[in-house]
Amino acid sequence: MVTLPLVWLVSALATIAAFALARDTRAPYPSRLFLCNFLLTLATIGLLLGYRLSFDALWAARLQPLVAVMVAPSAYLGFSALAQDLGSKWRKRLALSGGLVAVAQLAILANLSISADMFVLGINSLYLFLIARLLRRKADDFVHVAPHALTIVRSAIKATIALLGMMVATDLSIVAASLFAGDAYILTFLTGVSGVFTAFVFVVALVGAPMLLRVPKGDATKVGGPTDNDRAMLSALDALMNDTHIYTDSNLTLARVARRLSAPVRDVSNAINRTTSGNFSRYINGFRIRHAKVALRETELSITEVMFEAGFISKSSFNTEFRRITGQTPSQFRAEGAAT
Repeated sequence: MVTLPLVWLVSALATIAAFALARDTRAPYPSRLFLCNFLLTLATIGLLLGYRLSFDALWAARLQPLVAVMVAPSAYLGFSALAQDLGSKWRKRLALSGGLVAVAQLAILANLSISADMFVLGINSLYLFLIARLLRRKADDFVHVAPHALTIVRSAIKATIALLGMMVATDLSIVAASLFAGDAYILTFLTGVSGVFTAFVFVVALVGAPMLLRVPKGDATKVGGPTDNDRAMLSALDALMNDTHIYTDSNLTLARVARRLSAPVRDVSNAINRTTSGNFSRYINGFRIRHAKVALRETELSITEVMFEAGFISKSSFNTEFRRITGQTPSQFRAEGAAT
């Protein structure tokens, strides 16, 4: 009797969190799309689990694994989009994930002798490993995350890892039960572990929903106010950028910039974070977009040529950053300049 309202409450909370995330335009669209899909698949699983356990709905039992194989890939694609330029490499990863999910769903629909839980277990295990690897990324690798929000993003990744770990443990237990027990026992066992799984998701939803609904102020106090040394460091960094145009190098890294300034990498990163409330990537992209604006107004170079000249290697990343800073696409910006 406790399982039914609990899983449906989790579904409601996950849906609310997805709605709040969809409206938060600070994250790039691909990240919001897949993280919303992650939350909505969890909500759907909660609904199906309620029907399956409380009403013995056979259709829900058949549909549940088809939805479950989308949970982990959606979470991975959503989080990884925050740490990538969303160029060809990310699109290749998207295609591979989509293909893998489609193959698993076709295999489940084919009613093979292998249990559907085996496919869910395999998908969840693979993406649990891939998501865990995201925690090894440095702060400046999360190019679409403001410094003050990085702690929340890392906490969300850790919560997702714990959730997927619980799902993998549950799937392993169900597969083991299916090998050594009859169907009646499996259903009883599933009811027990689903209660643990649901309770965990319930806690995550209670904690995660306020995080998603909260609007960070984004001021410098979130990462500590800038010191005189920070301002001096940023002044030297600005001079380096303006004098050498080093930002046009698409392979530019924080370590290379720090060496040019003869300063520790951490000091340069902290100076950028505390003074601009942004990370290294956003700082560099600011110079690149200013360079691109001049080129679009004063030269006849194509937009692709301007993109490469400014230091971008991905058209999607260039367009995303250009729109974020100017509120327009490069084409719109050039057209407006021509009109005036």
